Amino acid sequence: MRLQITTEHIKKQNRKSAFFALFMTALSVACLRMLLDAKSLSDMAFPVIGLLLFAPPIRRTYKIIKEGAGAYPVLELDENAGKIAVSYKDVVVTVDISQIKNLRLQFKSIALASIVVTTCSGEVMRFEGYENLEVLAAALERFTPADRITNAKFYHR
Repeated sequence: MRLQITTEHIKKQNRKSAFFALFMTALSVACLRMLLDAKSLSDMAFPVIGLLLFAPPIRRTYKIIKEGAGAYPVLELDENAGKIAVSYKDVVVTVDISQIKNLRLQFKSIALASIVVTTCSGEVMRFEGYENLEVLAAALERFTPADRITNAKFYHR
């Protein structure tokens, strides 16, 4: 089964990213203004550091918004083999479902909001905003012992 990110989740994340980019742009403009108003070399240090800190996140945010669904990994669940493959661009990470140390299902109101999987090797994977998330949760629950499954009623990031 192949799971992709939903368009609603992409729109929600793009909206958050746009507000973040707007905030960082405002801070960059403030630093640029301070740089232009500087009268000595020591007055230029803080604005230059600010510009170096605020400009890269704006570029990364723009790339995420521009890529759209391509900015998110695709999941492929193979229940017969007991494996889940997470592919992002050219990188594919395959995890054996039997190696799940902890499975946390996070609910928001009564709907499943996200799945957090911790493997025996210590990897933490978070699945949020994917289509058919309930089907993925049911498949993971079948392979995970009941004492390792946690249903979190309080949604936290």
